[in-house]
Amino acid sequence: MTATRPAPDQQERDAVVGARGVNVFAEAGAGTGKTTLLVARLVGLVAPGDDGPALTLDRIAAITFTRKAAGELRLRIREALLRELAGTGPGALRRERLSAALGALDTAPVGTIHSFADRLLRLRPVEARLSPTYQIVEDETALLDEAFTALLHAVEAGTLAEELAGRADPAVAASAQAALVDALRAGVRVERRVFEHAVIPGLDSLVEALVRTRDVAPGVPAPRPPDLSRFRDLVDELAVLARASAGEGRGSRWIAATLRRLARAREEADPVLAMRELLRCRPPDFRKGRDFPGDDAGWDAYRALRGDDRQDAVREGALHDDLLRPFSGWMARRLVAAAPAAVAMYEAVKARHRAADQVDLLLVLRDLLRDDRGARAGYQALFDHVLVDEFQDTDPLQAEIVLYLCEQGAVAGDWREVALAPGKLTVVGDPKQSIYRFRRADIAVYAAVREIAARGPHLLARLTASFRCQPSLVAWLNHRFDELLGRAAPGEPAFDEAAGTVANEPLLAGREGGAAAAVQVLPLAAEGGGKGAFRATEARAVAAFLRRLVKRRSRAIRDPATGAPRPAGYGDAAVLAASTFHLPLLFAELDRLGVPYAARGGTLFLSDPLHRQFLLGLRALADRDDGVAHAALLRPPFFSVDLEDLARARAAGADRCLTKPIDVAEFLRVLREVTTPAPASGAGR
Repeated sequence: MTATRPAPDQQERDAVVGARGVNVFAEAGAGTGKTTLLVARLVGLVAPGDDGPALTLDRIAAITFTRKAAGELRLRIREALLRELAGTGPGALRRERLSAALGALDTAPVGTIHSFADRLLRLRPVEARLSPTYQIVEDETALLDEAFTALLHAVEAGTLAEELAGRADPAVAASAQAALVDALRAGVRVERRVFEHAVIPGLDSLVEALVRTRDVAPGVPAPRPPDLSRFRDLVDELAVLARASAGEGRGSRWIAATLRRLARAREEADPVLAMRELLRCRPPDFRKGRDFPGDDAGWDAYRALRGDDRQDAVREGALHDDLLRPFSGWMARRLVAAAPAAVAMYEAVKARHRAADQVDLLLVLRDLLRDDRGARAGYQALFDHVLVDEFQDTDPLQAEIVLYLCEQGAVAGDWREVALAPGKLTVVGDPKQSIYRFRRADIAVYAAVREIAARGPHLLARLTASFRCQPSLVAWLNHRFDELLGRAAPGEPAFDEAAGTVANEPLLAGREGGAAAAVQVLPLAAEGGGKGAFRATEARAVAAFLRRLVKRRSRAIRDPATGAPRPAGYGDAAVLAASTFHLPLLFAELDRLGVPYAARGGTLFLSDPLHRQFLLGLRALADRDDGVAHAALLRPPFFSVDLEDLARARAAGADRCLTKPIDVAEFLRVLREVTTPAPASGAGR
C-alpha cells in the first residue's frame, strides 16, 4: 500500500485484525488489500501486539486456490514477520513469538486447497482408502484423453458394458452405449477444434466436463423423443421464405440443397438421421453480392437461417438454431445421463496408472470428513484457526471441507447444518468476482457460507478503500459499475442468489492522487471499410497518443521505486486488449512512430521470429540430436556459421574451415561440451 494517511475504512481493518472469539467474514473489492489484511490477521493471531493469548503457526491453516497465490501468501507472511521483528520496541514475549512463527513457516500448513487436502489425507490413508504411495497427477489431460479414447473404442466395438463391469451399473452402461452411438450416427463432432481465438467443443469436451464435475449428480430426467411438430412448422417457414429463390450463385445453390435436405429430414422417422441432416445444414459464411447475385429471396432465407440482429432482420433468432433445438436438447440429455459411464472409464484409467488427480483429493477428503465422524474430529483437533484467501473462488466441494474443519464438534450430517466453532474461521473475498464462475465458483456457495457464519458469533467487515487506482479512476469505475451492475437498496444484501447477480458497492479512494483525468477517450471515426478499417484507425490513434504523451511530457506520475513525481514514459503505459487478433496493426504503427514496446502473452511471444530462434537454440542445448534446432543455433543471433561451410568441413574431416574466419571444429567441440549431460556425482570425467 502506498497510502500516507489512514485508510477511510481503517476502523474495519483494525476490527478484523483484532477480532477474537468470532468468525470473520471480510468482503473486499479489487485493490483493497485482501491478502494484506489476511496476513495482518495471521500475525495478530500468532503474536498479538498486547501480548495476549496467541496461537502457534503450526495450528493455523492458511488456504488459497492457486500456486501463485499460495507462494505470494507465504512470502507476504514471511515479510510481515520480519518487518515486525525489525520494528521498534517489540517486547521480549512478542519477539519470541514472532521468531517462533518465522522458524515454523517453512513447514506450516500454508498453501493451496489441493496441497492442504493431500497433507491431511496422507495422515489417514487407511480411512481414506488410498495407497500411502499414491501419485498426484498435476495435469490430468493425458488421463482424460486416454479415458475418452477407451470410451470411444468400447462404444464402437459394442463392449462398453463389459469394459465397465464392476464399475458401472449394466443398465447405465447400456444407455450410455446407445446415446454415444446415436451421437456418432448423427454426426456430432467427436474431438474439439482449437483455433487461435476460439474452441469448437466436441464429445471429448463433454466427457471432460462430466469427469471434472463428478462430485455433482447431474439429475437429468429421462429423455423423451423430440417433438417434431414445431420442427416441421419451421421447415415450412423456410420453404415459404425461399419459394422465389432462383439464381446460379453459390449461396443460391446452397439454399436449394438445404431445402432438399430439410424436406428429407421433415419426413424422417428416425430423429438421429433427421439431426444428421440438420447438422449438415449449418449456414456457412456468405456475402450477398458475391454469393446471391440477383436472388433477394435466397438471401432472405439465408439471413433467417443464420440469424441477423439488424433492424431489418427477417425474423427474430437464427432459424437453424430453432430447427436444431429439439434434437440437440434430446441428445444432450441422453449424453449427460451417460456421466456415470464416462466417470467409470476415467476411474479405470486412473487405477491402471495408480494415479489420483486434484479433484480426487478434494472428493476423498470431503467424503472422509462427511462420513467418518471420528476422522472429522481428529482433523478438527489439528487446527485452532483456518484462514481462506480469495474465498469467492471457492466451489461447493472446497466449501464443504472448510466448514467441516471449522465445525464445533463432529455432529452435522450435512455441510448446510454445520455450526461453526466461535473464532475458528476467517475468510476474505469479493462476491462480485464469483459471478465469473471461476473454477466452478458460485455466488450461491458464497452466500450459503456467509449465512452459516452469521448463525453464530461473527464479524462481517466490508473493505471499501482501493489502493490500486488513482482517486479519479476509482470515481469513474464506481460510476460505470453503478450503470452496469446497479446498486443494492439500503439494508439489502449486495448479491441476489436467485438471479446470480451482485450489485456494485462503491469503492473509496485509499491513496492520494492528482486531479488528472481517469480515462482518456480518443475520438475515432472510420468511414467505410467496416471493422477492419476502424481497427486500423484505432491503432494509428493509440500509437500517436502514446508518442504525444511521452514527447510532450504532459502526464506526471509518481515513480513506483522512489515515490517522486516525474513525467510518464513509455514503460509506464500498458495497452490491454480482449483479443490479440488486431494487435499486429498496433505494432506496425508503434514501429512507424518509433515507440518502443514489449508484447506479452504466449501467442504474441511465439509469433516473434527472434523469440522462435531463441527457443530453437534452447532446444539444441537440451537435445543434441535435434538437427533443426542445431541448424538454428549456428545462425544469428548466436553464431554466424555458414551451413555450407559446416557441411564441407564435416565431409572433409577438416579441423578448420579455411574459407571463413570461424573455427568450425572448435565450435562443434564447444557445442558438444555444453550439450553433453554432466556425469553423476562421484563419477570420473
